[in-house]
Amino acid sequence: MKKIFAIVMLVTHMLNLLGYMALNQYFVNKSNKVIARQIAKGKYNTRDLIEIKIKQNLPFIHDWDSYVNVSGQLQLDGVAYNYVKLRVTRDTVYVQCIPNYETTKLLNENVICAKKLNSTPVSKRTHESSEKKLGSDAKYNCPEISYAFIKSAVPVQPPGTFIYISIPDPFVSVSGQPPEIALV
Repeated sequence: MKKIFAIVMLVTHMLNLLGYMALNQYFVNKSNKVIARQIAKGKYNTRDLIEIKIKQNLPFIHDWDSYVNVSGQLQLDGVAYNYVKLRVTRDTVYVQCIPNYETTKLLNENVICAKKLNSTPVSKRTHESSEKKLGSDAKYNCPEISYAFIKSAVPVQPPGTFIYISIPDPFVSVSGQPPEIALV
């Protein structure tokens, strides 16, 4: 009887720890699949599209003239978006997205609200922000690399003749037997 009670309590405890997260993640994935199917079928209102601009530095690419249909997800400031169209220019990536309100609600429900927790407050000394410790430039540590490709002055001409080598038999005949391996 004690064994069964211990097993039931252990299973209940594990479901309490992991079950809610697993159930929440299941509903988030289900919501994402539903909206992805709607986007793939084109069942979205173009007036609901939100354009997000992401700065970049790619000076040697050609600007895209129009948007390309893509699908995916992104989160920005706690809001989940499903992107529909993408356009790249030399200095900006333009993403047209649809806000996914159901996924946002599910993700926000899964966040523990620290104000509701009753615990001892953290001292100001230990609660310094990482920006102060690491410096202001540590937040955006994205080094830039630029490449310059130089076109050769003299164009390379393909060879005028074709070289053909004929090998009639790929096997080389050797008289005798291979050496024996001495096992030690």
